[in-house]
Amino acid sequence: MQTACPNCDLIIDIPHIVAKQMAVCPHCHSKLCAANINYDSRIVALSISALLMLLSSMFYPFISFSSNGITQTITLPDAARILFNYDSNLLGIFIDVSIIGLPMALLTILIPLHLGLLKVLPQTIARRLLKFTLALEPWIMSEIFLIGVLVSMVKIMSLAEVSFGVSFWAYAAFVLFYIGSLAHLNRARLWDQVQPQAEIAAAKLSYRAIDSNIRACHVCHQLSDSEYCSRCNSKTHIRNPHSVQKATAWLITSIACYIPANLLPIMYTTSLGDESPSTLIGGVITLWQAGSYPIALIIFLASVVVPLAKALILTFLCFLVSKPANGQTKGYTKVYQLTEFIGKWSMIDVFVVAILVALVQLGNLMSVTPGLGTVFFTIMVICQMLAAHAFDPRLLWDSPNNDKKTIN
Repeated sequence: MQTACPNCDLIIDIPHIVAKQMAVCPHCHSKLCAANINYDSRIVALSISALLMLLSSMFYPFISFSSNGITQTITLPDAARILFNYDSNLLGIFIDVSIIGLPMALLTILIPLHLGLLKVLPQTIARRLLKFTLALEPWIMSEIFLIGVLVSMVKIMSLAEVSFGVSFWAYAAFVLFYIGSLAHLNRARLWDQVQPQAEIAAAKLSYRAIDSNIRACHVCHQLSDSEYCSRCNSKTHIRNPHSVQKATAWLITSIACYIPANLLPIMYTTSLGDESPSTLIGGVITLWQAGSYPIALIIFLASVVVPLAKALILTFLCFLVSKPANGQTKGYTKVYQLTEFIGKWSMIDVFVVAILVALVQLGNLMSVTPGLGTVFFTIMVICQMLAAHAFDPRLLWDSPNNDKKTIN
């Protein structure tokens, strides 16, 4: 199988690999693919189980909160519904879509896809359906929401009695089944069902794809020498157009949101009629003073350090594009991959606020309302994810001084 490394653009002819093996780029050491094993039955079983658990988690008590004889019980949909009551429509829609809507859509589509649907659909419909399905995955944040629930419980266990309902355990099981189904997902095999991969003539192959004007499709990763991919019909490019400009624009927007996200309150806590604001740093300090050192450290890293580090790293990578590749470029590529991977984990604090707002609603005795800082923080994380997605790491390996690109 011929492919071009998506990180350094090296053309590689991958031999047949068996179970428990994977192909790695010999130059930048990026993972290219695993063995082409048929996991259809396993994915169908895991997807059905995940879907059943997700549906079950929506109709039973999720978490209960008791203080001074008053009990508040919420279901999973309440996490977003109560935000709508406070005019936080953006956050409510985002939470509903990212933890319920998108995973339900993805699992619902994965089941027929692995029962052979792609083989019987017209090719035009099959390719559109598969492109849509694979595009959903980066925006699903169910596992991050589950971690956010656990963090929020640590924050309020010292204030009241908290108990997990049936829906919480069902949602935890859903996350495990969902992760399992994605771990076995074979994207290359699904694309082969739409259309087998076309081979490029050996005479056209050279060290890097750009040297022979060969384009690697960013959707199905097929090599092509035409403007459109023959398999998925996506428009192909030698390099993602205006990659640095787009990444820079998203970065500037994220930095502009980072300041108010840290200065403005992310939530307001009312206790016995006394309302007090809480910022990101203030919440970390409170957890640290309460002795919850691991949780305070997680929140500080995920919500304060990681967003700032991502912005600095992506800015540095955009600057490096103007420099020739060198012995450190492999390390820069690894840093980019890590930055892209951890992009959405900064969303933990947003889910913590959502859970606290939904759960702690005991009137003047104790209540939590969302602050404007949460909106800025959500926009900041989304912009950073888009910036990482827009950046083309192959530019790090290009020589900016001439049209022919080289690897040192």
